[in-house]
Amino acid sequence: MDPSSTYEYVASPRKQPVYRLKRALMIVAYVVYVVALMIVGATTKLLVPMLALVPLSLWIIVWLTWRYVSVEYEYSLTGGVMSLSYIYGGRSRRHVADIRIKSMSAVAPFDGEYIKQAEQYAPERTLDFTSDLQKPEVYYALYETEDERRGILYFEATEQTLKILRYYNSAVVVRR
Repeated sequence: MDPSSTYEYVASPRKQPVYRLKRALMIVAYVVYVVALMIVGATTKLLVPMLALVPLSLWIIVWLTWRYVSVEYEYSLTGGVMSLSYIYGGRSRRHVADIRIKSMSAVAPFDGEYIKQAEQYAPERTLDFTSDLQKPEVYYALYETEDERRGILYFEATEQTLKILRYYNSAVVVRR
């Protein structure tokens, strides 16, 4: 195992009713925007300029907002640090956190006897980086930040992820 190597994993949430609802509401908002501009244009006798403004402004609004209904979760492991990011629409990234693997007090599968430990932890921050929390490869990590805030991270663990976690903090990693 090369400690300087990097490993990345991206989880795309499956199409759940929450995401479908967000997309539907976003489309309704776009339609309401167009109707509102048409009403303003008709009442102010500026219908022709509004007809020119609608397609351009709608394109800009869709370009700026639609990416927020398509979110992917990425974690990367580099040099003993797990970096967590959201990827919006496949084109912009928002860094969420860096968690030192040594600061993790437990890494275990999120099923069976280990669920109780996760539920009793009482974290201040919960991060869900899974496509579906019910998948069998979902693990959780209990950690503390440098300012002593407790957190729990749910993530999809691959064999490579578990190898890297064991390399940096073998005492806390539980395997199936």
